[in-house]
Amino acid sequence: MGCLCLQSYQGTPIFIARAVQQGKPVLLPKKGGILSAVPSSPETYTSNHPDRIQKFPIEEDMLVRKPSADSTNRKWRHELDHDAESVFWVLLYWAVAAQPEKLEKEKVVAATWANLTGSVDYRTLFLQSLGRNKELTHSVYQPLVPLLSDLADVLIVDRHWLDDSETRNDPEYVPEVFQRLILQFILDNRDKAYMTIPVVDKSRDVKAITRHLGLPSTLSSRWHSETSRKRPSPQPSRELRKRPRVDTEVVGKVGY
Repeated sequence: MGCLCLQSYQGTPIFIARAVQQGKPVLLPKKGGILSAVPSSPETYTSNHPDRIQKFPIEEDMLVRKPSADSTNRKWRHELDHDAESVFWVLLYWAVAAQPEKLEKEKVVAATWANLTGSVDYRTLFLQSLGRNKELTHSVYQPLVPLLSDLADVLIVDRHWLDDSETRNDPEYVPEVFQRLILQFILDNRDKAYMTIPVVDKSRDVKAITRHLGLPSTLSSRWHSETSRKRPSPQPSRELRKRPRVDTEVVGKVGY
């Protein structure tokens, strides 16, 4: 099934794929980026989807120092891997905001929230440092951080810059890797206590922000106001709620 994409995109910035938000590929890191490995898959998945395993065989990490010559005249368009990235941001938002029921309240680090709701550049830097963030989630959900970090690693290098022949230059690559990583995590952790802990309806508050951080002093109060509804509903700051329109060319049909 295909869809005719419009010239502009709208949505809540916190959940939009970065390339879609800016209407063009995400630049490579200045010193190059690590193209994430194609991981193995759980046995049940391997046996039931041999075609997927054949299409995306296990591969090692690869350093990408500069854009491929194949990308010179390549036109950008909104594709399936961008929608998979949006799913990642939804999952990350939940993990950051979730407050377990009947457990001590822990506030979100102000810098974490600012980066999560910031510009494309801030969100990209956030992805690169995700695995080193010791206070990303409530402490009871710390076991989720390695999974979130692995998912983030898949998004570091935009496939737009890869060779045409590269296995990972495929719209289905990111969704495929996400499926394998998430399924393996569930199988490994399904019996852990934190997997079934209920969460409260209200999102975690953000820690007070000191002036030297150079961030809006009203951020915490905005978060409190915006997350006091019945369920955690992302309502970024007033500036972000304007939902900028991003102009890009009309593209043809996108195969999903």
